[in-house]
Amino acid sequence: MKTTFFTLSLFLVSFSIQVSGQESLNTSGTNMSGTAGSVTASLGQIFYATTSSSVGSIAAGVQQSYDITTTLGVDITEISLNLTIFPNPTADILNLKMGFKDYDKYRYDIFDGSGKLLTGQSILQPQTQIIMASYPASMYLLKISKEGKTIKIFKVLKTDK
Repeated sequence: MKTTFFTLSLFLVSFSIQVSGQESLNTSGTNMSGTAGSVTASLGQIFYATTSSSVGSIAAGVQQSYDITTTLGVDITEISLNLTIFPNPTADILNLKMGFKDYDKYRYDIFDGSGKLLTGQSILQPQTQIIMASYPASMYLLKISKEGKTIKIFKVLKTDK
């Protein structure tokens, strides 16, 4: 009788235990790469763990994969994330490097912090130099667009020499 009662109790307790996986509500994220490797970062994580060394520190937590899906019958026919700017922050010249073969269909526009358009032009080569020396030290927005559609907006920090 005791064995049956114990087995029945254990059986009922096992069904009352709830197991759940990791869950995260992130506000933003990005993929970054450089000569030493690449990293995926998420903002708005609920938990994380920090690891430090003499070289720097990293806060590791929940990572979300980059997933492209079609919705409501919209077909994504072309996507390439090979678009970089360097150096950022910059004092004089900002380099815009595009990994697209049809770079001549793109243009860039630079806006100040209030949203005022400062300059912009069509992109004529895969690597374009943008002269920033005449602008005061501040945060600027570099918008890349293709045929009127915004592709990416970079935050650019302009510093004094």
